[in-house]
Amino acid sequence: MNGYKAFTYETSKALQLLLLQKLGIRYPKSRVINHTSQIEKAIAGLRFPIVIKANIGGSGAGIEKFDSLEDVQVAIDEKGIDFGIDHTALVQEFIPARGGYITRVETLGGKYLYGIRVYTDGESFNLCPADICQTTTGHDLIRNACAIDAPKNGLKVEAFTPSKEIIENIERIVQESGIDVGGIEYIIDDRDGEVLYYDVNALSNFVADAVNVIGFNPHERLVDFLETQLEIVKSTQTTYSQI
Repeated sequence: MNGYKAFTYETSKALQLLLLQKLGIRYPKSRVINHTSQIEKAIAGLRFPIVIKANIGGSGAGIEKFDSLEDVQVAIDEKGIDFGIDHTALVQEFIPARGGYITRVETLGGKYLYGIRVYTDGESFNLCPADICQTTTGHDLIRNACAIDAPKNGLKVEAFTPSKEIIENIERIVQESGIDVGGIEYIIDDRDGEVLYYDVNALSNFVADAVNVIGFNPHERLVDFLETQLEIVKSTQTTYSQI
């Protein structure tokens, strides 16, 4: 499951952008850099605020937001910008979220499984679906992946089914990247209404307390899928043994 090809996309935001570009799917304006001396040139043509994010991150790690070129220069002078373990980073436009939410779609076997809207104040970059605290109606959720004593992050969530076009785009992304089970995130730019895809997750978590949010347990679907895949493997091995 989620073999080498999927893992390479999970661990490189730069490769994710190349994938989206190849598929003709829009993403936030971005530049890939590998040294702080390239930042000022990379910012040219981008609208502030911007974010600088480590190429290999996870759960919002290594993402910093800047409101002006002066703020960026201060961070450079103070050596406060983290390029991560591969010394590569993205300089990217910060997208103001229409409606105050991003949308995350989980997939299984290259197909749509469910979608959720995650409401955020735009300041937190850790939008782990397993660590969401409440529904939009204020119902507390039982978090299923993060530490039990982790501080509540104020994120709220609701079930949401995207348009057919968006679902088709997401299925193309996961099929092309070899992701058997994973999530894709997109945002609607409040400035122009453009749908922008910005994160490919091959190390995905299902939403906390899924039955109360989306109406079913996705882990059961995952087990069914694994059993089906196992039967296919067994059948293939039996066929080869008969040759």
